[in-house]
Amino acid sequence: DGHMKGSTHYEGRAVDIFVRPVSAGNKQRGWAIAHYLVAQADRLDIQTVIFDDRLWRAGDGEGWRDYDPPSRSGDRAILEHRDHVHVDVFE
Repeated sequence: DGHMKGSTHYEGRAVDIFVRPVSAGNKQRGWAIAHYLVAQADRLDIQTVIFDDRLWRAGDGEGWRDYDPPSRSGDRAILEHRDHVHVDVFE
């Protein structure tokens, strides 16, 4: 509960890996996790990784790009994925 409508969390295809509180050390940990997931994307069938207001999507050839969080009220650190790494897999 609490994710936006249509979230892959509701399909059981996504997890969030929290690195709280937001700090320089946890940002470094989050990026290490995010880069590991991207490096293992083929093996783990990963579709999307989001962290620190950046998004990576398998197969689009763009690499990391700015993330456009949903325009809804709430904690910006959560909406911008600054306190957690989001990862989802293909169906």
